[in-house]
Amino acid sequence: HTISSCQKDKIKMPNYPIIDTHLHIWDMERLNYSAFEGHPLFGKSYHIEDFQKDCEDLEIEAMVFVECFADFTKKGGQYIDEIKFVENSAKKDPRIKGIVPMAPLEWGGSVEPMLKEMQTNHSTVKGIRRIMEFDDDPRGLTLSPNFIEGVNLLENFGWHFEINVNFTQMDIIREFVQHIPNVPMILDHCGKPGIKEGALAQYKDDIQDLVSHPNIWIKLSDLPPYADPQNWTDDDLRPYIDATIDTFGFDRTIYAGDWPICLQATSLSRWVETLDKALLGASEVELKKFYRDNANEFYRLGL
Repeated sequence: HTISSCQKDKIKMPNYPIIDTHLHIWDMERLNYSAFEGHPLFGKSYHIEDFQKDCEDLEIEAMVFVECFADFTKKGGQYIDEIKFVENSAKKDPRIKGIVPMAPLEWGGSVEPMLKEMQTNHSTVKGIRRIMEFDDDPRGLTLSPNFIEGVNLLENFGWHFEINVNFTQMDIIREFVQHIPNVPMILDHCGKPGIKEGALAQYKDDIQDLVSHPNIWIKLSDLPPYADPQNWTDDDLRPYIDATIDTFGFDRTIYAGDWPICLQATSLSRWVETLDKALLGASEVELKKFYRDNANEFYRLGL
């Protein structure tokens, strides 16, 4: 990937395209997303063509789509419809190599037919995300026997589970992961740490606990919104980036952009610049793991 020539003089850039493991696209004409309705930034459709423009001069080899919290009820949702929308987008941009849809894992064993349908008919599905963060009862959901059963079912499919919470809910996750011994899991956005709140000590403690579970990886993505979205600096984020790498190392840390959610605080190119500066002392092998190779391995992209 590339940045401006003046910055190239200061930073040794990786000379290979990167894999973005967290792409969101949505079409409000095709699916319903009540969470975005009326939002000044997100209350409109975002298509793959919009992502292509916003990449500017970043060179992206492949992308993984992650579900966008499309409307659902206790009885059903737009789970398969969202997959089909993304597959259609992948015809326009075949760099979309993986899909992480939502599925109602809280159904326990009853969710298995839906997972089988996904695997049989949609070969680019790589894992499942069921957001706990926005649930009415995050603790009750996450630690319920049915939910734990549903997540553990993913082992039978060779899939992973994507964890999405914020820093005030990490105590739930520390308990939850003890019940999921074999399914690979990844913590999205470093668990949305309390950067603005100065919660660095808690962040270090949380990830030190999680790293002891060998099936857990971490996604270093979209930290700016959790600092001051409009006035953050590299120095605000640096302690959290350092703590992530110090704890999980370059073997279990994966880059992501989180477009277009990142746009509330940064551009894709500025986020990569921030990471490049923070990782300046890393070797070429380490950087390639972070920006590409770990993603290829964890998401089983076969690149």
